[in-house]
Amino acid sequence: MAIAERYRLPLVALASLAIAGLVVGAILLAGGVTPGSSPSRVPASASPSPTDPGSTPESATRAFFAAFARARQTDDATVVVPFVTGKDSSAYLTVFGFLEGQKALGKASVTTTQRLEQLVVSPSGTTASVTLDYTAGGYDIDFTTGQPLESPVVLPVSHVTVELRQVDGRWLVERYESR
Repeated sequence: MAIAERYRLPLVALASLAIAGLVVGAILLAGGVTPGSSPSRVPASASPSPTDPGSTPESATRAFFAAFARARQTDDATVVVPFVTGKDSSAYLTVFGFLEGQKALGKASVTTTQRLEQLVVSPSGTTASVTLDYTAGGYDIDFTTGQPLESPVVLPVSHVTVELRQVDGRWLVERYESR
């Protein structure tokens, strides 16, 4: 049976609409997207993101390094205090020393890249060790004017070991070492 040429285009359009309707219906039935909602992004990390940064050794480690990145821009070591065991801890003193050196040179740093990957947590009672690959990048700025002193650069990956202690139910960084 031959279809007249003038009916071919409308039939193809109608068939396309029917197929599109079937595909949308299949997606809705499978529960992929519900009517009235929009798709949401899947987090890049497969690990959960607890609301309390001290609830696990991993979240405490991530919170410490995020705070250190913020502290680098202002040369203010107190930004990391909520994430360390105290101002006498090796972790705090290392951050403080680094930032004081930056300040003495009249510069601060802007972190543009920070990745903590390959995290391995080794808990032991109220202490834990976290090993990870750390990648950081950014650029130095003049502390007074905020003007860039260099172009952004990403540093080579360093292997870091972080030692944590549980204090009042929260995990806090005691010390860390890069190699």
